[in-house]
Amino acid sequence: MEKVIVVFDGFCVLCNNYVRWVSKRNPSKNIYFTNFDSNYIKNNYPKLKLGDTIFIITEDNKILHRSEAIKYSFKYIRLNYFLKTLIRISPNSLLDIFYRLIASNRYFLFGKLEVCSTPNDVNQENILF
Repeated sequence: MEKVIVVFDGFCVLCNNYVRWVSKRNPSKNIYFTNFDSNYIKNNYPKLKLGDTIFIITEDNKILHRSEAIKYSFKYIRLNYFLKTLIRISPNSLLDIFYRLIASNRYFLFGKLEVCSTPNDVNQENILF
């Protein structure tokens, strides 16, 4: 099974909830999580900087962002077949409009944590520090 790394904004409440949600629906436990402030990112991907997007790093080191990253992670999670198919066939350009709208207002809409963190209810073996 391919190893997938989700890089997220550890200050963002929405992003932390996304990590929890994906973690609970990933039966093969092949999705790993890290935030932009982690030593893992600083040491292995120093050019990745906190922005208004989530990143996926694939096993062959391809870096995906925004809706492309979300769609990619959906390949490995349990999700309603209809919803999964609807998202998969939706054009990235359309999904990115909604993604950018939410991402640019995420702190206002969902809140911001005081400290960059990783949800503590996620399997610690799937956290890259």
